[in-house]
Amino acid sequence: MAQKKQEKFSSKNVKVNRDELSITKIGEITTTEQSSTFVLILFGCILVFIFFLPTIVNWIKGSDDKPDYSILENNKDSNKTEKPDTPIQGAVEDYYNFSDTLSISLEAGITISNFIMNANGLSFTVSNTNETRFYFNKDNYFLELYTEDNTLLERIILSDVVVASKNNMVLEFAISDTTRNSMKKLLFVKKDRVMYPDILLEKNENQEEFLTCIKGGETITYTFKESKLNRITEAINYDITNPNYSVLLEQWKTDSEKLNSVEGITSIFVNTGNGFLVNTVIDLKNVKNSNLESTHYYPNETFAKVVKFEMEARGFQCK
Repeated sequence: MAQKKQEKFSSKNVKVNRDELSITKIGEITTTEQSSTFVLILFGCILVFIFFLPTIVNWIKGSDDKPDYSILENNKDSNKTEKPDTPIQGAVEDYYNFSDTLSISLEAGITISNFIMNANGLSFTVSNTNETRFYFNKDNYFLELYTEDNTLLERIILSDVVVASKNNMVLEFAISDTTRNSMKKLLFVKKDRVMYPDILLEKNENQEEFLTCIKGGETITYTFKESKLNRITEAINYDITNPNYSVLLEQWKTDSEKLNSVEGITSIFVNTGNGFLVNTVIDLKNVKNSNLESTHYYPNETFAKVVKFEMEARGFQCK
């Protein structure tokens, strides 16, 4: 027997019972609609939709909602450690055996040769075949001198040197007797200032941090605040027994006059007859860096470890 066709629901078929507390029937769910299988399928579809909803949203947004890697990159940069001193070539070849036939290709167009050890110190020739000047300070170069078993004897800063294009320059550096007698190897190395060793400064009677560097007749006192340089005091004292006295006399007289003309610098030159004295005070807060021609004069707020490390590489004793 054929089933009776189910009538479609229509608001026109609804009859509202207006008696109090009575129930108005607006329709009914058939037996098929009440089956548990249908309910399970319905809830299953809902759960699947909820589970894949984030993926669907990201697919719709496309490249406008890509993961933000900037935070990871910033963290990587902030935790980055500086590279240690970088030798010029491979690990074994870095230490060159000293000899007068040694020739080193430092960079493209830059060759170092003619190494000579004598009573005056160590000398060598830098050849620049490039079309431009070569500045050793570009990569903060140092020359390090070692014993046979790779024990460091002395370190010489080269960043003060500039070699003209298509030119050769002979460099000579004074070294100690110990180095002269024990040096067997050498190494050219680039150094990052960040990697210089930290130092502990003493304080004067005014509770100012200071570092005193001495070499021959030159005494330079660097004053710091929280390890940052703010003043330089230089005292020069040479007498007529110095073999280079005449040259030094004229040089320092000229330098003192030039320094004294710069705002923030006071320099006094005194010729005693048997020698000469120069006293210079540099208030770095009031001096432009361009006015400081000497490599011994560092800009305002230079870190103390930089001053000590580099001045000792110029042959000064600093403490």
